[in-house]
Amino acid sequence: MKTKLKLAVYLIAGLLFSFSANAQKTVIKKEDLPANAQTFLKTHFGSKKPSYILKDKEILSTEYKVKFGNEIEIEFDKKGNWKEVDGKNAKIPKSIVPKKIASYIKTNFPKEKVTKIEIESSGYETKLTNGLELKFNLKEDFVKIDK
Repeated sequence: MKTKLKLAVYLIAGLLFSFSANAQKTVIKKEDLPANAQTFLKTHFGSKKPSYILKDKEILSTEYKVKFGNEIEIEFDKKGNWKEVDGKNAKIPKSIVPKKIASYIKTNFPKEKVTKIEIESSGYETKLTNGLELKFNLKEDFVKIDK
């Protein structure tokens, strides 16, 4: 019985290793991004040139990462929909923050700027210049402060 259990553990470990070994990160051009990602970059960053663009391809998923200078990093899913915009403690473009969320922040934290925004299946998470993290649902309604 122990032998079968050990064999199963080794088999699972081997499969996990082979999946991770097949992951590939490659540098690509802006034109090689999905159309949604290209539109997002043009809308919010104009003609600003990225430092690099990576395509992270794994067995079951593909993601893209765009980096501008030492600050802003954007993650897109395989369809080119943004998942996260991280300013690394510098403010991100106001145009990225949904209007209802931006209005809430302006009203309740008038001196603060958004340095990071992430969209997940449950809603949005934003980080402000003062370090507070605010959570919003998918309807962009405020849910809670996360520290």
